Amino acid sequence: MKFAGLEMKNPIVIASGPVTATIDQLKEAEKNGAAAVSIKQVMTRQSFRGNLRAYSVPEEVIIFPIDKRLDVEEGLALTRQAKEQTSLVVMVNLSSQEKDIEEYGRLAKRFEDVGADAIEINMCCPNFSLSKRQLGMDITEEDIETGAITGQNPKLAGEIVKVIKDYVKIPVIPKLTPTALDIGAVAEGCVRNGADGLSLVGGPSLAAPPVDIYNGGLPLYPLMDPGAFGAINGSAIRYATFKVTGQVAQRVSVPLVSSGGIDTWEHAIQMMMWGASAVSMCTSIMWRGFEVVDRIRKGMEQFLEAQGYHSYDEIVGLSLKHISSSDHLGLRPGYAQIDPAKCRNCGICTKPGHCNAVVQEQHYCRVIPERCLGCSVCVGLCPTRAITMVEAQE
Repeated sequence: MKFAGLEMKNPIVIASGPVTATIDQLKEAEKNGAAAVSIKQVMTRQSFRGNLRAYSVPEEVIIFPIDKRLDVEEGLALTRQAKEQTSLVVMVNLSSQEKDIEEYGRLAKRFEDVGADAIEINMCCPNFSLSKRQLGMDITEEDIETGAITGQNPKLAGEIVKVIKDYVKIPVIPKLTPTALDIGAVAEGCVRNGADGLSLVGGPSLAAPPVDIYNGGLPLYPLMDPGAFGAINGSAIRYATFKVTGQVAQRVSVPLVSSGGIDTWEHAIQMMMWGASAVSMCTSIMWRGFEVVDRIRKGMEQFLEAQGYHSYDEIVGLSLKHISSSDHLGLRPGYAQIDPAKCRNCGICTKPGHCNAVVQEQHYCRVIPERCLGCSVCVGLCPTRAITMVEAQE
């Protein structure tokens, strides 16, 4: 398959992050069937350094306020190693922290010269100055205004794309921040200036962890005090990533790669139906290892075969025709229906505070159709899957 001019054996990309920082990790990605990797973010200058700290609940969320980035020379060395020791498509996730915007182009050219297959411009992190802004703190000359701040501005984002396109011949793929006021406008600005594809992630960019209520409200980060608002990733942002993908897919025609919350092959297929041509993962690998990649790849391939699709292109964007604005919703009359043979009369479906349609009888629960709102909340509550939604018959 092709993505943004790149030949790829499948649509799976390992997202830039803690799992793409070493050559051993990249080899594991290839071993488990990934087609491409985006190496850990490269920065021209770092205001401070630190190792990964995270609040993590597997299959739910991970929030990390700090992680190690690569210096330019580290990034160049990793790119060389990846091209020499693997057959992966290698994308370089980079950002410039210099005042001269031309540095983006010069930096991209250095990576093209050592064999990079594509440039992924990081316009979504780091969140250093964004975190200070959200706390109402002063921004100083030493603060690095890049990443998520760059991605807020359609004009600036487009100018950065143009600069890099003037320097390199390989594909240029901006990674957009979900915190932009109008991410569609940022996407359009990038595409007007030559972006070959776009990289998307759900948001918000920053979140706060829960706190220890018995220890003075200490944020539940390990080995850290004070902490900071951190990047939110993992399963919690899956639905936001679906939305961002569908939103941008309706605004531009270039291919999209989407990451954020992909834990299973079903999630990957759903992301493609929302408009992604390729899918990317990181947090699921942090939780469950690179074997996740192999399981997702095999599941996707089996799905295509079982459903009679001949290529991934056939499923990209299938869901877009089913989405509209809130004032054009296609509401159909209907109600919940309970199968008495499956119902064990636990009564959980009678609990929703907004509903008075379900009554508990001697042996099973039943729905009074004329009272039912059609919301389907009870469907997800039922432990035996006894409840389905049915359309009202005229």
